[in-house]
Amino acid sequence: MTAQTPTALEHSEFRGRIGVARQEITPPAGIYARLWGSAKHDVAEGVHRPLLGSCLVFQDRTQSTELVLLAMDLSILTQEEMTSIRTTLLKQLALEPHQLSIHPSHSHSIPVYSRSHTNRPGGHLIIPYLETLPGICASLVNQARANCASATLSWAYGKCSLAFNRDAIDAASGRDVCGLNLDEKGDDTLLVGRITDEAGAIRATIVNYACHPVSLGGANKLISPDYVGAMRELVERDTGGAPCVFLHGPSGDLTPRRSYEANVEAADQNGRELGYAALTTLAAMFPPGQQLQYMGIEESGTPLGVWRLQPKPVVSEELSAQVMNTKLPLKAMPERAEIERQLSVAKERYEIEILERTRGRLTLAGDGSFYFTVWKLGDAFMICVPSESYSHLQLQLRAQFPDSHVAVLNLCDGTYMYLPTKAAYERNDVYPVRVSLYESGSLEHVAELATAAIEEMR
Repeated sequence: MTAQTPTALEHSEFRGRIGVARQEITPPAGIYARLWGSAKHDVAEGVHRPLLGSCLVFQDRTQSTELVLLAMDLSILTQEEMTSIRTTLLKQLALEPHQLSIHPSHSHSIPVYSRSHTNRPGGHLIIPYLETLPGICASLVNQARANCASATLSWAYGKCSLAFNRDAIDAASGRDVCGLNLDEKGDDTLLVGRITDEAGAIRATIVNYACHPVSLGGANKLISPDYVGAMRELVERDTGGAPCVFLHGPSGDLTPRRSYEANVEAADQNGRELGYAALTTLAAMFPPGQQLQYMGIEESGTPLGVWRLQPKPVVSEELSAQVMNTKLPLKAMPERAEIERQLSVAKERYEIEILERTRGRLTLAGDGSFYFTVWKLGDAFMICVPSESYSHLQLQLRAQFPDSHVAVLNLCDGTYMYLPTKAAYERNDVYPVRVSLYESGSLEHVAELATAAIEEMR
């Protein structure tokens, strides 16, 4: 038998200055809240759990480098709206584009705040709400900056079986559907971040998981953060009330076990499953700045290989960012005049919803320009993409960099629709492929660029 080489088990960590802030951002009662084409209502009847906005500010010890992450309970914002908010914040907060990322939780029980919906029931409340968002975001950043203090961010991988592959086929009709595909395993990787102060007390936690927040479907009439709400509540209960920040991973092909239901208990059950998985991962983590080190043999009848907690020789204080720009090949798009013609005669709400989204994609496509940001936090990496990527993106990056913890975030700083895998394009009529702006191979190209960025920044 080959002798074991002494090694250490450790978490990716960043040591520097970290600030945290939290604020409720639930929209006013009566706002236009239709998202699902199958919904029979336009205005939500109440609130399941409050919607929250959170801010994490990362600074190196000299405060010469700063990265700002805003994690907001938003479904989706139009690219124009997101660009406007970012422009305002960058100027007001004296930030460069690579320093700021705005990341929505993407619950499908949160209204789509589109200015084009102002003529609908409750639509008069959309613009006033949108106009509060830049101020809310700026306030969160200023609060987080004000309470920045020496801290350590540690990461650990765990497992959670909530997410299922959702590129399924209806057996009766043979149609491609978004539902539980029991023949293909969903990515069950969970990434948990723990922010501790110099005394080792938890200041905040981060839960990065890829699963579409669609526990609740068109029959639900309550505004809800979906499974994220119950997950946060559970984790915060067991971490002394420290804010829990959810980061929505690349879930273009993933759905929760209970999906599209009317009863909010489905969202709560899903959230508890993720919450307990996050707490299990937290419970297994080492104290900040320590690693589990192989110490050698202890003779005890049989030779025992002894491992003990030891201080890490170095905890990284590096903080950097890189913006990746590219152009992705665009699919053939329908003519705007034909979409307008179909809209003029459409009667069913789901038909109107599909056509309006198609019209929006025409404007969004542009010339295929696509950008994303890569952050280096100590010896971990955060990939912020403006799309609904398939989980292949995180699976590939994590496999390529097993010695680093990698967080992938969907829909950051806007939306450029889905990035499915090449295999999905070979299917008959998979929804994410049908609505994607891009040709097959685009996800794999983004993965290659992200790989190159991480290699360069390591």
